[in-house]
Amino acid sequence: MERENKLLIIAICLLGLISIVSLIFFKVEIFLEILIIGSIIIVTAYSVYRFIQFRKIKAYEEEFPNFLRDLAQTQYTGSTLIQGFEQLTKIDYGPLSREIKKINDQLSWNIPLENALENFRKKMKKSKTISRSVAIIIQAYKSGSKVEDIMDSLATNIEQITSVQKEKRTLMGQQVTMIYAIFIIFLVISIALIKFLVPMIQSQSSEGVANFAGIANINPNPCASCINVNDFSCTGCKMFFSISSIFGFGDPSSPAAYYKSVFLSMIIIQGFLGGLIAGQIGSDSVVAGVKHSLIMVVVGLVIFLSSSIIGII
Repeated sequence: MERENKLLIIAICLLGLISIVSLIFFKVEIFLEILIIGSIIIVTAYSVYRFIQFRKIKAYEEEFPNFLRDLAQTQYTGSTLIQGFEQLTKIDYGPLSREIKKINDQLSWNIPLENALENFRKKMKKSKTISRSVAIIIQAYKSGSKVEDIMDSLATNIEQITSVQKEKRTLMGQQVTMIYAIFIIFLVISIALIKFLVPMIQSQSSEGVANFAGIANINPNPCASCINVNDFSCTGCKMFFSISSIFGFGDPSSPAAYYKSVFLSMIIIQGFLGGLIAGQIGSDSVVAGVKHSLIMVVVGLVIFLSSSIIGII
């Protein structure tokens, strides 16, 4: 199991332990607040870490074709593969330069070339492009084939694939933009509903109107019956009470606080999942969508909370 996955499991276990202790010794609201805040921190930290790793792998893949072509060129000039690695340590390949130097260091310690390349392949296992290419080079070296021709061909194929992927990202950029537009529309509609619909519901309820959208005697706050009630059936309402408390939406018994909590939850979920979908559409990777998720969630929170603070909702 990878180190980041182990850390994630440890963090989840700690959060679960702290949450259980808070549930035993404190109120349900405190338990939910700890659970919500802890979950947000863990998901955000893990997502950002995975995105940073994703960007690092992409940086490796961008420079890898240049490295292969330069390494093949050293073979054409009569150098051995080991000499080629030593020569290429003087060239800047961005983040990939450090890995090339590590391979050269291993070769200088008389570690067989196949073993050094295999160590590099294992380290790059998250990149299918690099991992498969290095595996091909290892097999070609073992079989005595012309490694330089194979490396040159691999470099050309990788560049062609990268070019196609970039063209695809450009074409799919319109779909990503559409996801952002849908999120903004959803955000505006949520604010408008709280601004106009909630007062109408309160007004209909207070005046005792018998028919509002076909429903009689509307309760403006569906969770009003769960206030100061410790019951499992009220867990959902308790969660909204906690969100109201965390973001300062006012008295949990008020309809405005309830609906603000509900719509804020929907905005966060919509932004996070919409961003992941945008990453899958635009870059063929859910991890790449973390940046979109963070942008949408932050924008949604800022606009929604600002609207609450200045009194728009």
